[in-house]
This record gives sequence, structure tokens and C-alpha cells, in this order.
Amino acid sequence: MKSATWKEYLLNSRVYSSLVFIPLFVFVLATAPKWLLALMVLAALLLAVREACGLLALPWPRCCPVVYGAALGATWAGWQGSLAGLVLVIFLAFLCQVLSLFGTGIDKESFEAFNRQLLLLFYLPFLFVHLLFLWDLPGGRALVAMVFLVAWGGDAFAYYTGRARGRRKLAPAISPNKTVEGSLGGVVGGGFFALLLAFTGLVPLPWYQLVFLGMLANVVGQVGDLFESYLKRLGGSKDSGRLIPGHGGMLDRLDSILFAGPLIYYGIRLLN
Repeated sequence: MKSATWKEYLLNSRVYSSLVFIPLFVFVLATAPKWLLALMVLAALLLAVREACGLLALPWPRCCPVVYGAALGATWAGWQGSLAGLVLVIFLAFLCQVLSLFGTGIDKESFEAFNRQLLLLFYLPFLFVHLLFLWDLPGGRALVAMVFLVAWGGDAFAYYTGRARGRRKLAPAISPNKTVEGSLGGVVGGGFFALLLAFTGLVPLPWYQLVFLGMLANVVGQVGDLFESYLKRLGGSKDSGRLIPGHGGMLDRLDSILFAGPLIYYGIRLLN
């Protein structure tokens, strides 16, 4: 990479944002109790719901009460470590959505809004609170860190691999800048960071299982990234918001985490 590119990168607001958020996140994982992580998950989740409602054109009367309520209930279930509680919360929210249809009559627009709202229930509250379930597993703090390492660290590998070697477009209609070569670099990066975590001995799994999980989590994380790009294309927006300088909105930061977290959780449960 040319020196001018490095200079441009170092002056980018993305770097300064990372210098603030990454140490804070590491501090929380290293020292904080679970309830503090739950509060951070809830805050991020509420911001992401707000951004997603805007992207899908779901204003307060149709979106906010049910999805925001599900976000609160799902976070509580995650804090309690109750997967059954999470399923119950999502089911009750879905039931509320169904009941709301009966008061609108046969209205195609209401049904389309119902479909978008149903998507948000599973896309945000259900997926994101799996970070709290990960916390309760043996080596849980390290597993939560693993989600972010393989997703965000793999994303850095993908970025530089794509800049250096990218030739073939991955999904040009959805994300024109992503390349097949960059995607493969991201998968390698996910395995690399999982291997580093394995050397610490904080997770009671063989190194090859962690590497496999890391690479697979990066793959599904890239799917999550593309899916969020698809939502932004539908909403006619470049970013989901302007919350974090250089990074866009909260949803832009969580897109890959939403998919990688559950994959690692159920993968660990299956391997154990």
C-alpha cells in the first residue's frame, strides 16, 4: 500500500473513533459485570432499532411500540440467561403484531409494514442479545471478544486485501466496493484472530475448532454486512446514521456482529 494511502487512513475519522470505542469496549469485557454489558447491549439495540425503522420507513405508530418493547424484553431475557425467555418475548411481540392487523382491515400497506416489522424483531432483538448468552458460557468474556475480533478484525483484513488484490466484484448491485478477494481475506482474518484467542487459553476448546468457528463466523458476518447494505439500498441511504464519525450509524457497526454472535454461541454449544 502506498504511503499516501496510509497517511490518508491515519487521518481518517474512523481511526479516531476506534481509538475511543475499542479501549472502552476492552475495559468493559475485562472488568465489568454482566449487567453493565446488558445496558450497553440495550443502548446499542435501541439506537439500531431507531435507525432500522428509518431505513424501512416504519414510523412510531407502526414500528416503535412493539419492536422497542421486544428490545427491552429480549435484553432482560439475555441478562437472566434465559433462552426460553427470549423466545417467549419474540413470540409475544409477534402476537401483538398479528393482533394489530385485525384492526386495520384488509390493507396491503398494513401487511407490508407488518412484514418489515416482523423482520426487525428477528434481525435485531433476537440476534443481538446472543452476546449476553455467550457471556454465560465457559470463557464467556473471551467468546464475546471473539465475536468482535473475527467480525471487525476480519473486516480490516478484507479491506486491505480488497485494496491490494481485489479484482472480481462480490455483490456489485448491493455493495459495489466489495470484492471476492477481499471477502476471502476477511475469512482468513477471522481465522487468524480466532487462533490468537486460542493461544490465550481463555476458551476451553481446541485451537482448530476455534479457528473453524472464527472463519465460519466471519462468513456469516459478511452476509450480515451485505444484508444491511441491502436495507440501506432499499432506504436510499449510504449509512444507517451519523452516530459514529467515519463509521456511520450504530447499525453499520453491528451488521456483522448480529450474525456472527449467534453462530459462535450455537457453535460452542454444539461442540460442547
